[in-house]
Amino acid sequence: MQLANYKLKYTPSNKAGFAIAKSRINSTHKWVEYSLDIHDMQKLLISTKNFNEKYALMDLLEIAERKKAWHYRQENFCASTASRLLQAVL
Repeated sequence: MQLANYKLKYTPSNKAGFAIAKSRINSTHKWVEYSLDIHDMQKLLISTKNFNEKYALMDLLEIAERKKAWHYRQENFCASTASRLLQAVL
């Protein structure tokens, strides 16, 4: 995924009035998704030579890690399933 796609995904937007019940979000799958994004962004951070892109990636990594941590703390998070899914993909 390119930097522009990560910016679209992780840049906060004003979605006033839009809310999804926490119980409808599968925290295990979202945790795996964010883990994969973090892995890819770290590889992109190492390979890019543009300083502006590096700083933008560092900001996006901070957001992704915060979201990953939030899903880890949810009741419907299953660590064993998340580990199996992540290992299957990586």
